[in-house]
Amino acid sequence: MADWFMSLPLWGIIRVSGILSYLLLFAGMMLGILHGMPGNSGRTRAAMFKWHTRCTWSGFLIGIAHGMIIYVDQYSPSTWREIWIPFTAHIHPVASGLGTLAVYGMLILLLTSDLRNKIKKPLWYMIHLLSYPVFLMSLFHGLFTGSDTGSAPIKLMYALTAIGLAGVTVYRFTLKSGRSKPVKLSR
Repeated sequence: MADWFMSLPLWGIIRVSGILSYLLLFAGMMLGILHGMPGNSGRTRAAMFKWHTRCTWSGFLIGIAHGMIIYVDQYSPSTWREIWIPFTAHIHPVASGLGTLAVYGMLILLLTSDLRNKIKKPLWYMIHLLSYPVFLMSLFHGLFTGSDTGSAPIKLMYALTAIGLAGVTVYRFTLKSGRSKPVKLSR
């Protein structure tokens, strides 16, 4: 079994799993933001929540696999310490550490979301806002450690996801702040 696993193109699997994890986390965040938009209700809102949960859990699990495969990779292996303790990697220690912190951050987000009904909503919401730094850590991890970052399609992917998420976030918080202010009518 181990020989079969080692015969796989591990470097390619590491690259693909990192990009796939990032894209699933991006999709999960977008769906989470869109889920909270005014006007979304009923089946649409329920479907967004379901896919938000699926994307974030899938992105997290694929991200874990991404890190675990690095341990057995023959091209650029890392120790368990380098994988699980932030900023200890021998290659790109800061960017690798950000990837590790992103995994821990995702774990906190996912666990507190599963406990959402047991903790106060304001506390849950404050914790859930950590998804933005977690996303940024994932973005910087990919930008500075990814072997494909030099390619135009990957650069475009990172740019579009960052701009798209920032745009939807600004729009969402603009709607939220606009909704909470009373409307004054002048005569």
